[in-house]
Amino acid sequence: MNLTKDQELVCGINAVNEIISIRSSSVTTLFIEDDKRKRIQELDQLAKKNNIEVVLQDSSFFQKNFSEMNHQSVAIICHKRLEENENFLENLFEKDNLLLLILEHITDPHNVGACIRTAAAAGVDAVIVPKNRSCHLTPTVRKISSGGAELIPFVVVTNIVRTINKLQSAGVMIYGTDMKASKLHNEITYGDKSALIIGSEDKGLKRLTLENCDEIIKVKMPGRIESLNASVSTGIMLFQIINQQ
Repeated sequence: MNLTKDQELVCGINAVNEIISIRSSSVTTLFIEDDKRKRIQELDQLAKKNNIEVVLQDSSFFQKNFSEMNHQSVAIICHKRLEENENFLENLFEKDNLLLLILEHITDPHNVGACIRTAAAAGVDAVIVPKNRSCHLTPTVRKISSGGAELIPFVVVTNIVRTINKLQSAGVMIYGTDMKASKLHNEITYGDKSALIIGSEDKGLKRLTLENCDEIIKVKMPGRIESLNASVSTGIMLFQIINQQ
């Protein structure tokens, strides 16, 4: 299959539904198996309503293009969603309540997708990642996010520490996460404008990043497991913040 440089294949019922619903003009083709499931039939109708070409494919098409993903017999060709640059953040500074999620050097698309899905559920205003050594908006990220990637601005910045300082100048409190932190996530009074930073899967937050945070926290875990998956930690902490806000 020949795609242009600004096109991609995205699979999964939730992701496809959100893309068609939010930006149908970016979608050229919907691929489905001859499937009688209600949700696939609804996607078929939604695509035709938006003048999107619908093409029936057999299982070999989905296996060839999405062999390691739960494609759910649904895929689209669409234009890639544009990522925002750091100037976008200035549009958010006037909000009375602001919640940001910063992912520092998380490279696993499944982790990034799961974090975005959690962020969408928590009503996060933007997800921020560094330009280098981080996973961005790939088709896998979009699939795992179950449509969340279409709902939240995805901001790519050149330098995390510089971005932290810029946010602090706008009154945003920065909460870094570290397993060695002395304060627990439920012991903090969070600011109306807050940013949570989650570090890489293997090394956590960089030293300079930690030094520039307003607070360093960790999830309270009374059990015998010492660490959690990045997306699980993200969910616990984000919902603690929004419950206070």
